[in-house]
Amino acid sequence: MSDENKKYVPYTTEQKKEYAKQFTPNEIKSYRKGQRSAYAHMGNIGRRNSFFIYDNLKKDETTAPPAAPPKPAAKKSTKGKQ
Repeated sequence: MSDENKKYVPYTTEQKKEYAKQFTPNEIKSYRKGQRSAYAHMGNIGRRNSFFIYDNLKKDETTAPPAAPPKPAAKKSTKGKQ
C-alpha cells in the first residue's frame, strides 16, 4: 500500500509523550503562545475587514443621491371591455 492510501492512525498517548520529550518546556510554551497569537491575528484581520466594509457602506449611504420616488403604475384602459 502506498503512503497516500494508508489509513490515518492517530498517535497514542504514550507516543505523544515520547515525542514531547525532545522539546524543552520553554519551547512548548513558546509554540502554544505562537498558536494563540496566530488565532488572535486572524481575528484582528476579520474585525478590521468588517469595519472597513461597514465604513464603506456608511459612506455610500451618505454620498448617494436621494432615491427618486417610485412612479405610479400606469392605469390600464378599460374602454371596450365591459
